[in-house]
Amino acid sequence: MNASSPRTVVGVRFRNAGRIFYFDSAGMRLEAGEYVVVETARGPEVGRVVIAPDQVVVNELGDEPLQPVLRLATEADIRRSEELHRKAQEVLREARDLARDLQFGGHLDAAEFSLDGKRLTISYSAEERLDHRELGRALAERFGVRVELRPIGARDRAKIVGGYGICGRELCCASWLATFPSISIRMAKNQDLPLTPEKISGLCGRLLCCLSYEDEVYQEMRRTLPKVGQRCSTPTGEARVVAVNVLRREVTLAIHGQNVTVGDRDLGLIVRWDPSAKTAEPPPPLSPEEAVALGLVRSPEEFPRWPPSSRTAVEGPAYGRLPRTIRPTLVEEPPPFEPAVVLPAQGEPKPAPKARKFVRSGDTTPGAPPPAAVAPSATPQPAQPAKPQAQAQPSKQQAQPKGKRRRGRRKRR
Repeated sequence: MNASSPRTVVGVRFRNAGRIFYFDSAGMRLEAGEYVVVETARGPEVGRVVIAPDQVVVNELGDEPLQPVLRLATEADIRRSEELHRKAQEVLREARDLARDLQFGGHLDAAEFSLDGKRLTISYSAEERLDHRELGRALAERFGVRVELRPIGARDRAKIVGGYGICGRELCCASWLATFPSISIRMAKNQDLPLTPEKISGLCGRLLCCLSYEDEVYQEMRRTLPKVGQRCSTPTGEARVVAVNVLRREVTLAIHGQNVTVGDRDLGLIVRWDPSAKTAEPPPPLSPEEAVALGLVRSPEEFPRWPPSSRTAVEGPAYGRLPRTIRPTLVEEPPPFEPAVVLPAQGEPKPAPKARKFVRSGDTTPGAPPPAAVAPSATPQPAQPAKPQAQAQPSKQQAQPKGKRRRGRRKRR
């Protein structure tokens, strides 16, 4: 291969969304979309050109020797490739029955013949490493060809089987994704996604490949926003970040016992923070003149303002769209209303108590005065002057209903 010529290497793909392999074009002028016959480790195969020779940077391939392109694929080669593909599907069903009889622990996912029909490659998936030598010998005796069993992972299996994801579109790995990116749970956290496996896992049971598509954008946007728990300075005092919306570039602050949502326009002007640490002392808020001097706004009129509120505690112009209110003063609630108790004066007859539900008519002595009780009154009455006579002593007849009432209460219980 002439490494100095940019027209000696061609990119070939053997299946849809498969890996691209590079071959020596052997001086042939090939175009993207043409079918060629190439020599591989499994024998001759038919592939489709996806990268023309003049589009391959030879310096990035290294000095390793490349297999040559044998020839352009003819109609007979393409028809034979299609027939071998249909035959491989029939062989796969028989191979699964044989694997079930041998109690093979893996699942046979795909089968593929080489162009000459002398080699059969079967891909299988398993949760653990298995010994497939017995199955390989049985398959070789059954079909009379050389059999190669190749283990694959869960993502490769989803790529071969295909399907539709939670977005409603065909799986990326089966439609256009040639290689699998590296995915971590940190990507889901950066995008504020729910960390439930059903939400962030694909059909393969692994993390969604699409988590890596926008991860760099989210990381770049988060660098310009405060973190949750960050201390910030505002015209109304110091606040703390309780929530961050990365896509809308909105920050929710907790200040004076209330939550305030601040837009992108106020960040860096009205709301300021120290990006070095969440607990660092935030810088003081800017005035319009300072913002102009730092180049954040072109004129003081562009500095965002907030109309003064009737509850504003600080005099002067209020900048920004934050409510410049102080913490409301806590007003002590009046004690609960308790009705006043009026005691009868000395020598004055006590008011009759209200009838109780548990007192029966037979519990009181006929002709005896009712027992003394204190009647609640909502309005206090002035005490009358005491009469100059001896205090009346309760008689035995007056005390008798009280005892009977107690006996009736025990009997009631």
